[in-house]
Amino acid sequence: MEKVLVKIVTNLTAKSPGSYVPISNLSSEFHRLYGQPITKAIKEFQPSKKFPKFLELCSSLKLYKSKEGCWLVSLS
Repeated sequence: MEKVLVKIVTNLTAKSPGSYVPISNLSSEFHRLYGQPITKAIKEFQPSKKFPKFLELCSSLKLYKSKEGCWLVSLS
């Protein structure tokens, strides 16, 4: 699952490497590519984890909360 998310973040940040993307964009792109909500897919692996908590467990991704309270993700 982490490899899939890394690939999506890589594609979303291709024009500006190192930048952050809102996790809502990551979630939308996952749904577009795989036809199911990311939260449903995560629950198959980690039933008790929410999306931001799951992202924190991914060593290849960095999670950041903006001043506005939005969760953002980038490659580590």
